Amino acid sequence: MYAPICTIDFQHEPIKPCKAVCERAKSGCEPVMKRYNHSWPDSLDCSELPLYDRGVCISPEAIVKAEGPDPYNTDLTRCNPESSPDSPMDSNSFHCRGPNAGCKCKTVKMSLKTYLRNNYNYVIRARVREVRNRGLEPTAVVEVKEVLKSSLVNIPKETQTLYYSSSCLCPPLVLGEEYVIMGYEDEERSSTLHMEQRPDRFNFTKSSDIGAVEICRNLTG
Repeated sequence: MYAPICTIDFQHEPIKPCKAVCERAKSGCEPVMKRYNHSWPDSLDCSELPLYDRGVCISPEAIVKAEGPDPYNTDLTRCNPESSPDSPMDSNSFHCRGPNAGCKCKTVKMSLKTYLRNNYNYVIRARVREVRNRGLEPTAVVEVKEVLKSSLVNIPKETQTLYYSSSCLCPPLVLGEEYVIMGYEDEERSSTLHMEQRPDRFNFTKSSDIGAVEICRNLTG
């Protein structure tokens, strides 16, 4: 959150981040921290940080990306020139592994007992359109076909972004395939859905920032 100034003898104390940088980090990290019974630290109180137009601080624009291909971008439609969103492709295919290569996905058998024990907030049937892995927050873009159950978060029948519960793309999703996805909602960010995934035909899977999502491939088929 803090960085030294890059000018000799200008300032010895670290330059604080701008308030916008802190708020962006908090919105992304706090929901995950709360799931593990941790709160946002008082030492990182965003209200105490300076605004970009009123003081010296590290702005969001100062955080630049390295040039060249993004190693965390697993846009599967770019991995194979002949592929399309309607063509099934393993999200862990040889050409698209990236940072997920070392992950080992667990398989959990689908059962009514598992469903009832986990008390999911939502259940949807959706088609996978895209899978992305950017650092520690991989996501899956899906087209919602049917809302079987919902709670606090309104889930329209349109494209939605689901978040994985870890940095691994587990289980590997196939583009163009339909899944029954069960998971949890993020009450703090009442617009995000989390997914916990486990592959194969009658098995569950997990997603991102709105809650743990479990996917049961072709369960309704």
